[in-house]
Amino acid sequence: MNSDISKGMALYKKFNSFRPSRLMTIRHPRVMPTVAVELGELVGVIYRSEKEQPGSPRNYIHFMENPPRLTSNAEGTQLYIIGGSYRVTPRGIEG
Repeated sequence: MNSDISKGMALYKKFNSFRPSRLMTIRHPRVMPTVAVELGELVGVIYRSEKEQPGSPRNYIHFMENPPRLTSNAEGTQLYIIGGSYRVTPRGIEG
Protein backbone atom coordinates (compact mmCIF):
# COMPACT_ATOMS: atom_id res chain seq x y z
CA MET A 1 0.00 0.00 0.00
CA ASN A 2 1.20 3.53 -0.80
CA SER A 3 2.92 5.07 2.27
CA ASP A 4 0.82 8.27 1.99
CA ILE A 5 -2.35 6.16 2.06
CA SER A 6 -1.05 4.27 5.09
CA LYS A 7 -0.18 7.55 6.86
CA GLY A 8 -3.59 8.98 5.96
CA MET A 9 -5.39 5.94 7.31
CA ALA A 10 -3.35 6.09 10.53
CA LEU A 11 -4.18 9.78 11.01
CA TYR A 12 -7.88 9.10 10.32
CA LYS A 13 -7.90 6.37 12.96
CA LYS A 14 -6.03 8.56 15.47
CA PHE A 15 -8.42 11.47 14.89
CA ASN A 16 -11.71 9.51 14.74
CA SER A 17 -10.88 6.52 17.02
CA PHE A 18 -11.97 4.06 14.31
CA ARG A 19 -10.74 2.94 10.90
CA PRO A 20 -12.11 4.54 7.71
CA SER A 21 -14.98 2.60 6.17
CA ARG A 22 -13.79 3.35 2.63
CA LEU A 23 -10.99 4.89 0.59
CA MET A 24 -11.71 7.37 -2.19
CA THR A 25 -9.66 8.86 -4.98
CA ILE A 26 -10.45 12.52 -5.53
CA ARG A 27 -9.06 14.50 -8.44
CA HIS A 28 -7.95 17.99 -7.49
CA PRO A 29 -5.11 20.37 -8.32
CA ARG A 30 -2.20 19.64 -6.05
CA VAL A 31 -0.41 22.98 -6.25
CA MET A 32 -1.15 26.49 -5.14
CA PRO A 33 -1.94 28.95 -7.91
CA THR A 34 0.69 31.57 -8.68
CA VAL A 35 -1.75 34.24 -7.46
CA ALA A 36 -3.51 33.80 -4.12
CA VAL A 37 -6.01 36.45 -3.01
CA GLU A 38 -5.84 37.03 0.73
CA LEU A 39 -9.32 37.04 2.26
CA GLY A 40 -8.33 37.36 5.91
CA GLU A 41 -7.38 35.36 8.99
CA LEU A 42 -8.98 31.97 9.49
CA VAL A 43 -9.79 32.45 13.17
CA GLY A 44 -11.81 29.25 13.46
CA VAL A 45 -13.03 26.10 11.77
CA ILE A 46 -16.47 24.51 12.05
CA TYR A 47 -16.91 20.99 10.71
CA ARG A 48 -19.06 17.87 11.13
CA SER A 49 -17.43 14.51 11.89
CA GLU A 50 -18.28 11.06 13.16
CA LYS A 51 -15.26 11.36 15.50
CA GLU A 52 -15.50 8.65 18.18
CA GLN A 53 -19.13 7.93 17.18
CA PRO A 54 -19.50 6.10 13.84
CA GLY A 55 -22.90 6.88 12.31
CA SER A 56 -23.53 9.81 14.68
CA PRO A 57 -21.87 12.93 13.27
CA ARG A 58 -21.44 15.91 15.58
CA ASN A 59 -20.44 19.50 14.91
CA TYR A 60 -17.06 20.74 16.13
CA ILE A 61 -15.80 24.31 16.45
CA HIS A 62 -12.11 25.16 16.80
CA PHE A 63 -10.67 28.64 17.26
CA MET A 64 -7.09 29.14 16.08
CA GLU A 65 -4.49 30.49 18.52
CA ASN A 66 -2.15 31.56 15.69
CA PRO A 67 -4.56 31.93 12.76
CA PRO A 68 -3.55 30.88 9.26
CA ARG A 69 -4.43 33.07 6.29
CA LEU A 70 -7.56 32.26 4.29
CA THR A 71 -6.90 32.80 0.58
CA SER A 72 -8.58 32.09 -2.74
CA ASN A 73 -7.53 31.56 -6.32
CA ALA A 74 -8.04 34.60 -8.58
CA GLU A 75 -11.28 33.12 -9.95
CA GLY A 76 -12.75 32.84 -6.46
CA THR A 77 -13.57 29.15 -6.92
CA GLN A 78 -11.06 27.48 -4.57
CA LEU A 79 -10.04 28.28 -1.00
CA TYR A 80 -6.57 27.73 0.47
CA ILE A 81 -5.34 27.80 4.06
CA ILE A 82 -1.80 29.12 4.40
CA GLY A 83 0.38 29.18 7.50
CA GLY A 84 -0.74 29.18 11.11
CA SER A 85 0.36 26.72 13.75
CA TYR A 86 -2.19 23.96 14.08
CA ARG A 87 -2.02 20.19 13.96
CA VAL A 88 -4.41 17.27 13.74
CA THR A 89 -4.17 15.05 16.83
CA PRO A 90 -6.30 12.42 18.59
CA ARG A 91 -7.83 15.33 20.58
CA GLY A 92 -8.88 17.10 17.36
CA ILE A 93 -7.53 20.18 15.61
CA GLU A 94 -5.17 21.92 18.02
CA GLY A 95 -3.29 25.21 17.84
